[in-house]
Amino acid sequence: MLALLGYLMIIIFMVLLLTKKISPFVGLILVPAIFGIIAALFKGASILKAFEWIYEGLYYAVAGSGKITAGVAPTITLLLFAILYFSIMLDVGLFDPLAVMMIKWAKGDPMKITIASAVITLAVSLDGDGTTTVLIVTAAMLMLFKKMKMKQIYLAAIIGFGNSVMNLVPWSGPMARAMPVLNIGPKEFLLPVLPGMFVAALLGLFQAYTYGKRERKRLGYVPGKGILTESETTGIINDVTLTNVEYKRPKLIYFNLLLTLAIMVLLIMDLINGGILFLLGTAIALFVNYQDLSLQNSRLLANGAEALGPVSLVFGAGVIMGVLNGSGMSNAIAHQLVSMIPENLGSYIPLILALISLPGLFFLPNDAFYFGLLPVIAPIAYSYGATPVEVGVASLMGQAVRFASPLVAFLYVLVDRTEVSFIDYQKEYLKWGLMSFVLQTLTAILTGAIPI
Repeated sequence: MLALLGYLMIIIFMVLLLTKKISPFVGLILVPAIFGIIAALFKGASILKAFEWIYEGLYYAVAGSGKITAGVAPTITLLLFAILYFSIMLDVGLFDPLAVMMIKWAKGDPMKITIASAVITLAVSLDGDGTTTVLIVTAAMLMLFKKMKMKQIYLAAIIGFGNSVMNLVPWSGPMARAMPVLNIGPKEFLLPVLPGMFVAALLGLFQAYTYGKRERKRLGYVPGKGILTESETTGIINDVTLTNVEYKRPKLIYFNLLLTLAIMVLLIMDLINGGILFLLGTAIALFVNYQDLSLQNSRLLANGAEALGPVSLVFGAGVIMGVLNGSGMSNAIAHQLVSMIPENLGSYIPLILALISLPGLFFLPNDAFYFGLLPVIAPIAYSYGATPVEVGVASLMGQAVRFASPLVAFLYVLVDRTEVSFIDYQKEYLKWGLMSFVLQTLTAILTGAIPI
């Protein structure tokens, strides 16, 4: 019954979004709250229990063993101050040289713009943080998409897909969760995953090429001419460099660049919590760039308003994840998926796990999948001769479609920044995510990473 409630909750949320009956924020709050109350009544508990689950999803939960699991509060801290920090960097003009370079290089060619977006996304996504990737790539490329009247849904899909490829590095969420469960190290885990990542990265570049080809045709691009005239190109560059000049700090560009690089390096090395890094970085950036107290306050308030939308959506994601985990819906879904494996197919469990990960990583939070389902299925796989690495590789395959799930918090930042609807993004992403799943799974089978 709990598994059914979990499926129903997510399906109803998606249907309401698809039919545009509710906004993502309203749906993320009200739908799980209602289903949380139903689940509490089903379990014979007080309806107030549902609000405890919501609290756990937002802040923290304490397991019976005393282990504390964080909710979305750390993510919200990271998100809020990452948005503030990069918004200030936009104000001071840190990304102006990159934007100007891209404008001059593209010369009005949509193909160059989409491919550049894909390459930048793959590079920036190495830090393993989706929010940071969205902020940097949109800062560099969104204005070009707008000025050339290119479809912003393409930029959203390129960023989402590129981030899904690099989400398989050892310091990212999925592998970091699977390693302690399976007791394997990053090196032995990453090596069999690399061929699939390479194939997926090529697919991402092909995606960008396809979008560029479509936009060339739609916008009437003529090779050698470009869509934009010289005066229009100059106008775009002026829009970048001469807008809000009172906030720009060209003399401090090297300081701001070094500060940003230092934050990114520390973020990748995981020496300091990301939220704390961006909190300190925001304070330093405001202090150094704006000596005037009124400017410090005005930029903080102006950019804080921009952060409100995506931050509120992450609060909503915390509500739905809290209800899924606290009520036991996540565990019930995990066990229901495991029960679907016939005993006579035991030797194919890694492949079956890869197939299960497709819906599993769409309907379940990463924690529920890797700490709930994986510990159940791994011993079964071992009994049929599978190795921990094979099980681990199989568990990562569904990550190809995960970045279309409403449970991924940073996606709300992505659709907010690119100004597209979540449903439109999902439809576009899944065309490529499903292809990526098939290609990565086939590559893992051909290289022996997933035995059959």
